Amino acid sequence: MPSSKPVPVSTRPRGFLLAGSLGAALVAACGGGGGGGSSQTDSAAAPIAADGLPVAAAEPVTAPAPVRSALAGVSRLVVAGDSLADVGTFGFKFTVQDAANALGFPVFPELVAATWGLPALCSHYRDDGSGGVVPRGDPSCTSFAVGGGRILRGDGPRGIPAQLRDAAAALAGFGAGDLVLVDGGGNDASDLAAAYLAGVTSRTGLLAFLAFLAREVKVGDLLDTAPGDDSLARSANLYMEKAADELAEAVAEHLLARGATRVAVLNVPDITLTPRFSAAFDKLVQEHGAGEAEDIRGAVRQAVGAFNARLRERLGNDARVALVDLRAAVDEQIARAGDHGLSDALHAACPVTGQSSSGLPQWSLQTCTSALLDAGTPGTAPGWWTTWAFSDGFHPTPAGHRLLAGTVNAALAAANWP
Repeated sequence: MPSSKPVPVSTRPRGFLLAGSLGAALVAACGGGGGGGSSQTDSAAAPIAADGLPVAAAEPVTAPAPVRSALAGVSRLVVAGDSLADVGTFGFKFTVQDAANALGFPVFPELVAATWGLPALCSHYRDDGSGGVVPRGDPSCTSFAVGGGRILRGDGPRGIPAQLRDAAAALAGFGAGDLVLVDGGGNDASDLAAAYLAGVTSRTGLLAFLAFLAREVKVGDLLDTAPGDDSLARSANLYMEKAADELAEAVAEHLLARGATRVAVLNVPDITLTPRFSAAFDKLVQEHGAGEAEDIRGAVRQAVGAFNARLRERLGNDARVALVDLRAAVDEQIARAGDHGLSDALHAACPVTGQSSSGLPQWSLQTCTSALLDAGTPGTAPGWWTTWAFSDGFHPTPAGHRLLAGTVNAALAAANWP
């Protein structure tokens, strides 16, 4: 976890290019980080099963066979969150698309359900065709996660607290047979990082950053922030702590108070280790020097740490809640990528389809299929991408989702639930 001492970041104006180069990348994030990072190994390794163990390299990345549930009495999985947990709200999943199966490769909540012998998931919401999200109308669909979901600033079902409220209403509360899985905070960290960059690079950006914060953080708390080079970093922490408070309160009000006795909540991994962030930080180093770039990276990491610490403070002592330390798991997978069956935890497997206005890469997951990847890289054998961590700049491959599922399953197995 990051140090509790804020990272000093100078607030003197340096022009707008700094904010544009990384800020545009952060705004583009739709699902947060996770499932990979900033290391790469040369040796090919096996795909990852949902229990965290390697499987044969030739075996396709599919859901594991159901096993006898260790969660006595649990018969249904309910999910809320962002694109990491979205099982198909928009007609596709936020990973590589399976050219051989219209259902797509399973994402981590589906793998968790299969591991514990729970019914298959379907999305509670659907795309209404005009940019909105509406209920599907199928009471058996208990995955409320929506790509682009946020704790703060999320409209309608794109707000994770609203997803939890809708779940409680649609299911008429919860019982001993329900396992609830909650993922969120990555997009909130991305929103904050974009605003923070503007705040440390121009006087106008500073005013905009303060206005951004004031929408969610009490003005008195901002005024109490000690002045100095690290004051913006402290303010950024307040924003993420507010996000953690909102999520904890939503879990308490819409889940625990409505009868849920088994709730797993994921914390936020280090979002600065994704391919898109890495490309943006490389650009910062080139244009403004390694020291300034590392200060900014450190401040973003610190804000993520503040979210995770507050979430643990608010929910960690409730016996009904299992906190899943995704941050620690992803850090470990990055540090020892090969040991976790990854041959590349640095780059995106899907081809770049364009560039942003600031010159950073863009990807299209909807058109990134297994067949395209198998055929599109000369000199590589089909399936080369099955041991890569990232599909695009932010989202995991099927192998990355297997690692995520393994982390969640380990936390569920260790949970002190009756």
